[in-house]
Formats: sequence, structure tokens, C-alpha cells
Amino acid sequence: MKEIKIYHSIWKNLILVAICLAFVVLGVLQLLDGRNSFLVWASTLFFGIGGLFMLYIILRQRITNKPYYVITDECICMDSGMKKWEVRFADVEEFYLINVMSSKQIAIKYKKDVELQKMNEASSAGRTVRKFNEKIAGTQESLPADGFTMKPQQLCDLFNSKLTK
Repeated sequence: MKEIKIYHSIWKNLILVAICLAFVVLGVLQLLDGRNSFLVWASTLFFGIGGLFMLYIILRQRITNKPYYVITDECICMDSGMKKWEVRFADVEEFYLINVMSSKQIAIKYKKDVELQKMNEASSAGRTVRKFNEKIAGTQESLPADGFTMKPQQLCDLFNSKLTK
């Protein structure tokens, strides 16, 4: 079967970029007004960097035609622009939706032996993060599901349909 490519939705993410820009403008206006506090600087930098990163992701995907997810019969390949990651369907028991801080994520429930292997191969910091993720979200790893050309539930269903093949 051919590969399926999933991109970020331009319109959904441009709205986020516009919101970030609005916060940056408000922060700059407050700085010009003399409110030179740590919170104003921090929020202006946070939203400025976040907005630029979202814009980078959108432009990178559209100009270079590099999707965020490439789904084959064997795996999901994720390319966030910062990191490439692969999830092999043979290692996964199931995918399911979770909410993490008002963001939809697709949780990955690995097979027990794979889960143990990932935990053992992780650095001490990586093990700490994996344990924290299990405690908070109920899974060691998850994939972003918001802001794509496909709805989160459809994306999760697509991933699960590849498990049965």
C-alpha cells in the first residue's frame, strides 16, 4: 500500500500564529508603556518564539513538501522539523486519544517487552521523563493529534487500522 502523508492544517495553525502575534504586540505595547517586568518580557518572548516556530513548521511543510507524519504499512514516521521519530506498528498494542493540557495526543501503548526495552535503553533523565509521562498521561510516549488536516479521532483510527494488518 502507498504511504499516507499528514500535514499541519494551514488555517488552524495560522490562527495560532495570529494569537501569538497579538500577545507579542500587547507585550511590546506594555514595554513601551513602561511596564518593564519579568512577566511581560517572558510572555512576549514565549509567544514570539512560539509563533515563529509555528510559522516555520507551516512554511517548511508547504515549501519543501515534507509532511509531519508519513504512515506506511510498517510504521509512522514523524518529522517535526526538530526531531525525526519512528513508531513501528509491530511494537504497538494500541493507540488511543488522551487530553494533555487541553491538547489532544495519541497515546502509544507498546507491547510489554518493547515498553521494558525502551525504559531500559533510556538515559536516567529519559527514564524519569517516561515514568512522569506514565504517571500523568498513562503512557510513556504520545504523538500530537491537534492542528492537522485530519481530525484527532480519524488519525487515531487510521493508526489503529494499521495494527490489524
